Amino acid sequence: MKMHLYLICNRFEALVASQLEPDAFGAYMATGPLRQTTGEGEVLFIEIDEDRIGEPFDIEWARQHCVPHSDGSPKRSKYLSIYRVLEHIPMDAYGQLYMTTRDGRVLGIDHTDEEIPDNDGNSVNMYMELSPIKPLVVSSLGPADFIRFLTDFENPIHVPKLFMADMLVDMDEDGRLAAYLPYPNQEHIEECLRQVTSSGRRKATKTVNRNPAHGGFFRTIRRGFFLGNREKVLYYPFPDKATLDEHHHKWWRSASLG
Repeated sequence: MKMHLYLICNRFEALVASQLEPDAFGAYMATGPLRQTTGEGEVLFIEIDEDRIGEPFDIEWARQHCVPHSDGSPKRSKYLSIYRVLEHIPMDAYGQLYMTTRDGRVLGIDHTDEEIPDNDGNSVNMYMELSPIKPLVVSSLGPADFIRFLTDFENPIHVPKLFMADMLVDMDEDGRLAAYLPYPNQEHIEECLRQVTSSGRRKATKTVNRNPAHGGFFRTIRRGFFLGNREKVLYYPFPDKATLDEHHHKWWRSASLG
């Protein structure tokens, strides 16, 4: 059986070896071995190219221990690392990103060579940082600039690498967040957006919530996911609603119920 390497990159950070294919691994991580109806929440993981990963991970140890059980069933998970994983994986080792709903449905998306979108006509953005830090923030910076800003070692507050989601910020005609968005404490988000908008470049970012949680996470993805550092940023475009309805209907229905 083939061994896969998966980076779990939300809720917690871990590099896991598994003989499960991505769909089966996502379902296992979301619902557990007993296939509960719903699990602890959405799971995001990226397949990692073991030929490009290099140190400090012991891939040979993983091969020796990620072997079938005595009954021939595949090894579902063997953890290689649970601390500071993202920063030690080379940028050219990241493969497909897999999005798993609470009931274990999995959809994979690739990063693209397309130009990374900037502010797309909006003066302010909202980002859900997913790994290695987790705040929800608003920013006047576009996705790539935001990642470069937060991974700049010359800044007092920085991280070596960042994985994040770009979130919807739809406003109604009264300047309020659209009613369909399932964000808690919308008035606080609106105030944070106003502060960044009114300050221009003098206030590039503002933290909305240090430990955010809300339902319907996948319904609130705007342009997609971004992963990178000062030198390189990968863009994983989120499919548009028409594509999701036509080609990934079961996944989208499940994601919309979350």
